[in-house]
Amino acid sequence: MREVVIALYLLLNTSVVLAQTNAISSYTTFLKKQNQSAKEYILGLFDRYDIVIICERFHGEMTQYELLTDVISDKRFYGRVGNIFTEIGVSTLNPGLNTFMHTKDLPDDTIAQRIMLFQQNSSVWPGWFNKNYPFFLDKVYRLNNLIPEKYALSLYPSDLPFSWATADSSSIPELRLMIANRDSIIASQIISKFNEIKQANAERKKALVIMNYRHAFDKVFLINNVALKNVAYFLFKEYGNRVANVLLNTVGPNNSGNAALLQDGKWDAAFDVVHKENIGFDFANTPFGKDTFDLWPYKTNYVYKDIFTGFAFYKPIEQHYMVEGFKIVDSGFKNELIRRINLISSLGGEFLKMLEMKKILETGSDISKYEETKKYFPLDSLIKEKKQWVN
Repeated sequence: MREVVIALYLLLNTSVVLAQTNAISSYTTFLKKQNQSAKEYILGLFDRYDIVIICERFHGEMTQYELLTDVISDKRFYGRVGNIFTEIGVSTLNPGLNTFMHTKDLPDDTIAQRIMLFQQNSSVWPGWFNKNYPFFLDKVYRLNNLIPEKYALSLYPSDLPFSWATADSSSIPELRLMIANRDSIIASQIISKFNEIKQANAERKKALVIMNYRHAFDKVFLINNVALKNVAYFLFKEYGNRVANVLLNTVGPNNSGNAALLQDGKWDAAFDVVHKENIGFDFANTPFGKDTFDLWPYKTNYVYKDIFTGFAFYKPIEQHYMVEGFKIVDSGFKNELIRRINLISSLGGEFLKMLEMKKILETGSDISKYEETKKYFPLDSLIKEKKQWVN
C-alpha cells in the first residue's frame, strides 16, 4: 500500500511539473533562438523608424536608465539620432536646459547646481524626488562634453508648459485644465518640435521618446465610456509607420496598487529558465505578442502586439530598484516648496499627499540628506509567483 501511495504522489507531482513547464514552453522555445541585446534591438529600430518610444517602468527605476544611457552613448545614436524627448520635465525648462547641455567644460559643482535647479523646476508637482532625472541629465551633459559638438544630444522636456517661477493662485485653474488634456498637450509639443527638426538642415532627423506607462501605449482606451488617448496614440496618428514603441520588462499595477507580474509571472519565468536577461525583439509573430494585454488593469480586447512594436528585457525584477530622495530640498528651496504645496493642494486628489511633506518641512526637520532605495512591493510574492512555473 505504501508503494502505491508513493507512486501516486510521484505521478501527481510529475503531472504538475509537466503542466507548469508546458505553460511556458512556447516562450522558452522562442527565447532560446533570440540573441539580440536590448540595446542592439533599440538601436536597430532606428534603421526602420524615425521615432522610437520607450515605455518607462516606474519613474524612479534606475536600471532602465543604465540601459538608456548605454543606448544614447553609442555613436550610432548620437551620430544618427541625436534628439531625445522626455515626459519628465516641463517644456518651459527649455531653452535653458539645452543651453546647459551644449555648454562644455563646466566645473563639477556648477554642473551639480544647474542640474538641481532643473530638477527643482521639472514638474507640475511641487517637487520631483526621483533620482533618475538628475542621473540622466548628468549622463547626457557628460556625454556631450566628450563628443564633438556636431554630435551633441538635444534634450526636449515635453510635459505641460508650466512654470513655478510665475505661478500664483490664478495659475492653478489653468493648470487643472492642462492636466485634463495632458497627453494631447505633450504630444502636440513633441510633434511641433519634431516637425521643426525634420524641416531643418540638420543631418539627424530621428528621435528617442521616453514616456511612462500608459503614455507610451498605442490605441484608444475606454474608462467609464470615456476615451483615453495617450501620447503614443497621437504620435502614431501623426506619423504612422514611422513610429515604433517598445515595452521594457516591468511590473503592472494590480487592483490594490501593488506591483503585479505580467501574465501571472510566465514571462519572467521563461527568461529565468533560458538564463537570458538582456534581449530585444518585435512582438509580431511571437507568443508574447499574442498574449492578452494585461499591463492595463482594465479589461480590453487587445493583445500585446496591438499596443507595442517590440519588447526589451533588461535585467530581472530582482535587480530592479528605485531611488527616491529629498536632496533637492536645500535651505533656499524649502520655503518655495511649502509655497508650491499650498498652491497645488487646492487641486485635491493625489496632490493632497504633498500636505504630509509640508508637515515634515514645517517641523524644521532636515530632509535634504534623505535618500531611499526601494524594490518592487511585494518582491517576495512576485518572485514566488514566477517560480511557480519552473518548480
